[in-house]
Amino acid sequence: MATYTGTNAYTNTGSSSLGGTVGSAGLVQTAYDRLLEFALRAQPLIRQIADKQPAQQAMPGSSVALQIYQDLTKVTSSLQETPDLDAVALGTPNIKTITLAEYGNAAVTTRALSLYSLADVDPAIANIIAFNMADSIDDLAQTELLNGTQVARIGGGNSTAGIGATNTLTAASVRRAVAKLRAGKVTARKGSMFWAGIHPEVSHDLRAETGMAAWRDPHAYNEAGAIWAGEIGSFEGAYFVESPRLYSASDGASTTAASAGTQAFSATTGATYTVTHALVAGDYVTIAGFTGAAVVHNGTWKVTSVSTTTAFTIGGDLSTVAAAGSPTFAKTTKVYRTFLAGQQALAQAVAEEPHVVIGPVVDKLNRFRPIGWYGVLGFKVYRDEALYRIESSSSIQV
Repeated sequence: MATYTGTNAYTNTGSSSLGGTVGSAGLVQTAYDRLLEFALRAQPLIRQIADKQPAQQAMPGSSVALQIYQDLTKVTSSLQETPDLDAVALGTPNIKTITLAEYGNAAVTTRALSLYSLADVDPAIANIIAFNMADSIDDLAQTELLNGTQVARIGGGNSTAGIGATNTLTAASVRRAVAKLRAGKVTARKGSMFWAGIHPEVSHDLRAETGMAAWRDPHAYNEAGAIWAGEIGSFEGAYFVESPRLYSASDGASTTAASAGTQAFSATTGATYTVTHALVAGDYVTIAGFTGAAVVHNGTWKVTSVSTTTAFTIGGDLSTVAAAGSPTFAKTTKVYRTFLAGQQALAQAVAEEPHVVIGPVVDKLNRFRPIGWYGVLGFKVYRDEALYRIESSSSIQV
């Protein structure tokens, strides 16, 4: 009579024998779906702000100078009948210089990968390269938007360090930004409304304050087919486009969240601390107080999990942190950037439009197949008065 020796003795795949399978000479195997999904993506949209480009560029160059005429001073006194008036010289045009640079990325597939892979690799790599191109260029455009000088920080102060967790975006701050744009004689982008780019976690707070009745549906004020990707509605003279692409950084105010005596841990990626704390998963903290040579620990780390009120885990490369010390942990506020823009807020110059490049196969057996993208371009804030940035926190930051 056979003896029953364990659960699922014939189909268990947890054993290391027979390549990780047991029973019937390894006939029971793990099945794989041959359709692989792509990572979650946010649709690029920031580059669409760059509506100013060189119109009559004289020649190729490493940089492109765009110029803006200055108006003459107003004349408020009347002319005399007989004397001739004195001519005045035109003012020196304001110059905005766009520096061009090469950008690109590339990957290489092999013939062996195409032959061995359970999925069709080549179309997937082409898709990934194309998105990397759009993703990268969009980020370059937003990096230049951050150079705008018109800034309002919720909570005041001269830097983001004064922005705390409760300093969320308000209707008043949106009204003020729109008023500043109108006062600066900025041309609106859609009818009488300015473009506003907002992070979803900031949008949550703004709409919670104003109520849904204050928002207008995009179809109520747009012509058919003229709605931006991610457009959620209008408010206080701006139409809002919601996207997780909008810039944020953990560079706000810090508050002490935990401290303790000597802590010891293995210097690996991530570490668990047994400290009385007031943290939740998703909080950002800075660490101070460890001892030792070549300590690199004052960056910002994210709390990955909280098990009890006296234990939490942070992620990040802690390999250079001393193994013991008396640390303090300060919770750092995440600060979001909301942009409002009129026409010609951002300019771009393009020497070669970014595009996908299929590289040459040059190895002796035609096994290595390169694919990448390449472009030559640059961005510059063109009319600073047409760009306004609001820096705030969010009540649901993660």
